[in-house]
Amino acid sequence: MKLNENEQKVLSILKEDPYVNQQFIADQLNLSRPAIANLISGLQDKGYILGKPYVLKTEEFVTCIGSANMDYTFKLEEKMVLGTSNPVNSTISYGGVIRNVADNLSRLNHSVSLMTVLGDDRAGDELLSYSKKIMAVFACDRIKHENTGGYYAVINQKGNMDVGFADMSINNHMNRSWILEHKRHLSMSQWLIADMNITKDAMEALIEYALDEQKKLAIIGVSGPKMKHLPEDLNGVEILICNLDESQAYFKTDLEDPYQLIPKWLEKGLNKIVITAGKKGSYYFDGTEIKHKPAYLVDDEQVVDVTGAGDSFSSALLHGLMTNESMTQSIRYGAMSASLTIQSPYAVNPKLSINLLKKELKKHEII
Repeated sequence: MKLNENEQKVLSILKEDPYVNQQFIADQLNLSRPAIANLISGLQDKGYILGKPYVLKTEEFVTCIGSANMDYTFKLEEKMVLGTSNPVNSTISYGGVIRNVADNLSRLNHSVSLMTVLGDDRAGDELLSYSKKIMAVFACDRIKHENTGGYYAVINQKGNMDVGFADMSINNHMNRSWILEHKRHLSMSQWLIADMNITKDAMEALIEYALDEQKKLAIIGVSGPKMKHLPEDLNGVEILICNLDESQAYFKTDLEDPYQLIPKWLEKGLNKIVITAGKKGSYYFDGTEIKHKPAYLVDDEQVVDVTGAGDSFSSALLHGLMTNESMTQSIRYGAMSASLTIQSPYAVNPKLSINLLKKELKKHEII
């Protein structure tokens, strides 16, 4: 957004000392204090001032909007038997689809702002303390009398999930009003990335905002049931990334052929669509035709934990698009990132980097 001369002068003063009061600025510019208050309010609305002391926007962020929670993983030592106690090895880690995406993107050299809700509890404290080390957290809200989201997964000996549980009632606070309250933060980013854990009216507000403000909006599927949060009109959405099950849930169809489902998505107004299909790879529209990219498969004994594979796929794919790579090359990044993640015991591979992705891709094909 273009700034007038007085707005530019106010920013110049605040860059020197963010703790100055409004009267000091007024004296420097020979203006009234109410006039300075109006100028500062306008700069806040435009996203140039984030808070007080006057924290200034100094870089372009990727804003990631959606869930952040604690992941509780129980890996079975033997085949699960229902109705009795099963021996497991348990781990606790930081999760949530959009938090994982934000974490991955930060490792791919992006400046990331996490926009989420956390409980006013110990889990929220831990999530915030960890996240602030690698991403901006000024758009994270603490909700009193709510538990921070929790995801519980039972993983079998092959590394696949046998059963999962999600305690995510706090996500209902991510509604339309919440989106509108954060317009100042959204204005800081050219790219907005949202998962389907926000409510339907929140998603509608986000799509409207992206369309009006010419922002690039990426939406990431979470599960079949959460597809009810996706509106009918998707004009203004740059890209949707979801799996086959989520596509079927949205269209209420038994169709299993991505080549038939992708045109249905494009009719909704999307610019780009990717449908993932696990070991079968992914199907996508590159702007001219529908294409298929096989997954980078690894041997069963190399699979440690599949948790976070989809999030890492989405993150690396979006990295490609944000750095002006082709859709096909971006898909390659995503496929390789997913492959590396399932070989790690973590939902976000701590070794992830763009150099690692390129190095591993060179082993498989020319990039």
